[in-house]
Amino acid sequence: MPLVVAIAMLLSGCGSSGCLENRTSIPQAVFYAYNHPSQKVSVDSISVYGVGQWNDSLLLDCAKKVTTLDLPFRNNADTTQYVIRYDARALASAQYNDTLTFIYRRHPYFISGDCGVVFNYYIDAVDYTRNVLDSVALVNKEVNNKEQETLRIYYYVAE
Repeated sequence: MPLVVAIAMLLSGCGSSGCLENRTSIPQAVFYAYNHPSQKVSVDSISVYGVGQWNDSLLLDCAKKVTTLDLPFRNNADTTQYVIRYDARALASAQYNDTLTFIYRRHPYFISGDCGVVFNYYIDAVDYTRNVLDSVALVNKEVNNKEQETLRIYYYVAE
């Protein structure tokens, strides 16, 4: 009988916290063809890493067939930069790397007692280089804990 009581006590302490919502606000980039703006494309052989991060900031390492990219913002700063390195043989030189720079405002947002607080962001500007990518369009300036397309990265696609 004491074994049954001990097991029941252990199982009652293993429940979920009651938080069913997403606890992070992460901008999502989607790749599109510049010459066919409604056509999503896959970008092959890229690596993506953060600039000025104190820890390992490698998001992708020579990924194959990427159509979307999550680009988390730093919650202790008002800017975040990422480098897209093209690992395909013809573009595998630092001169072809593209850099995305996000300038934003942080806003703490209380979800609930179980979920706590998340940072939401309001994007003021996006700067980028145009070595391989053609352009970047900001679709949603507000980044919250809902999964949604935040920006479109356009590449010229040969026909």
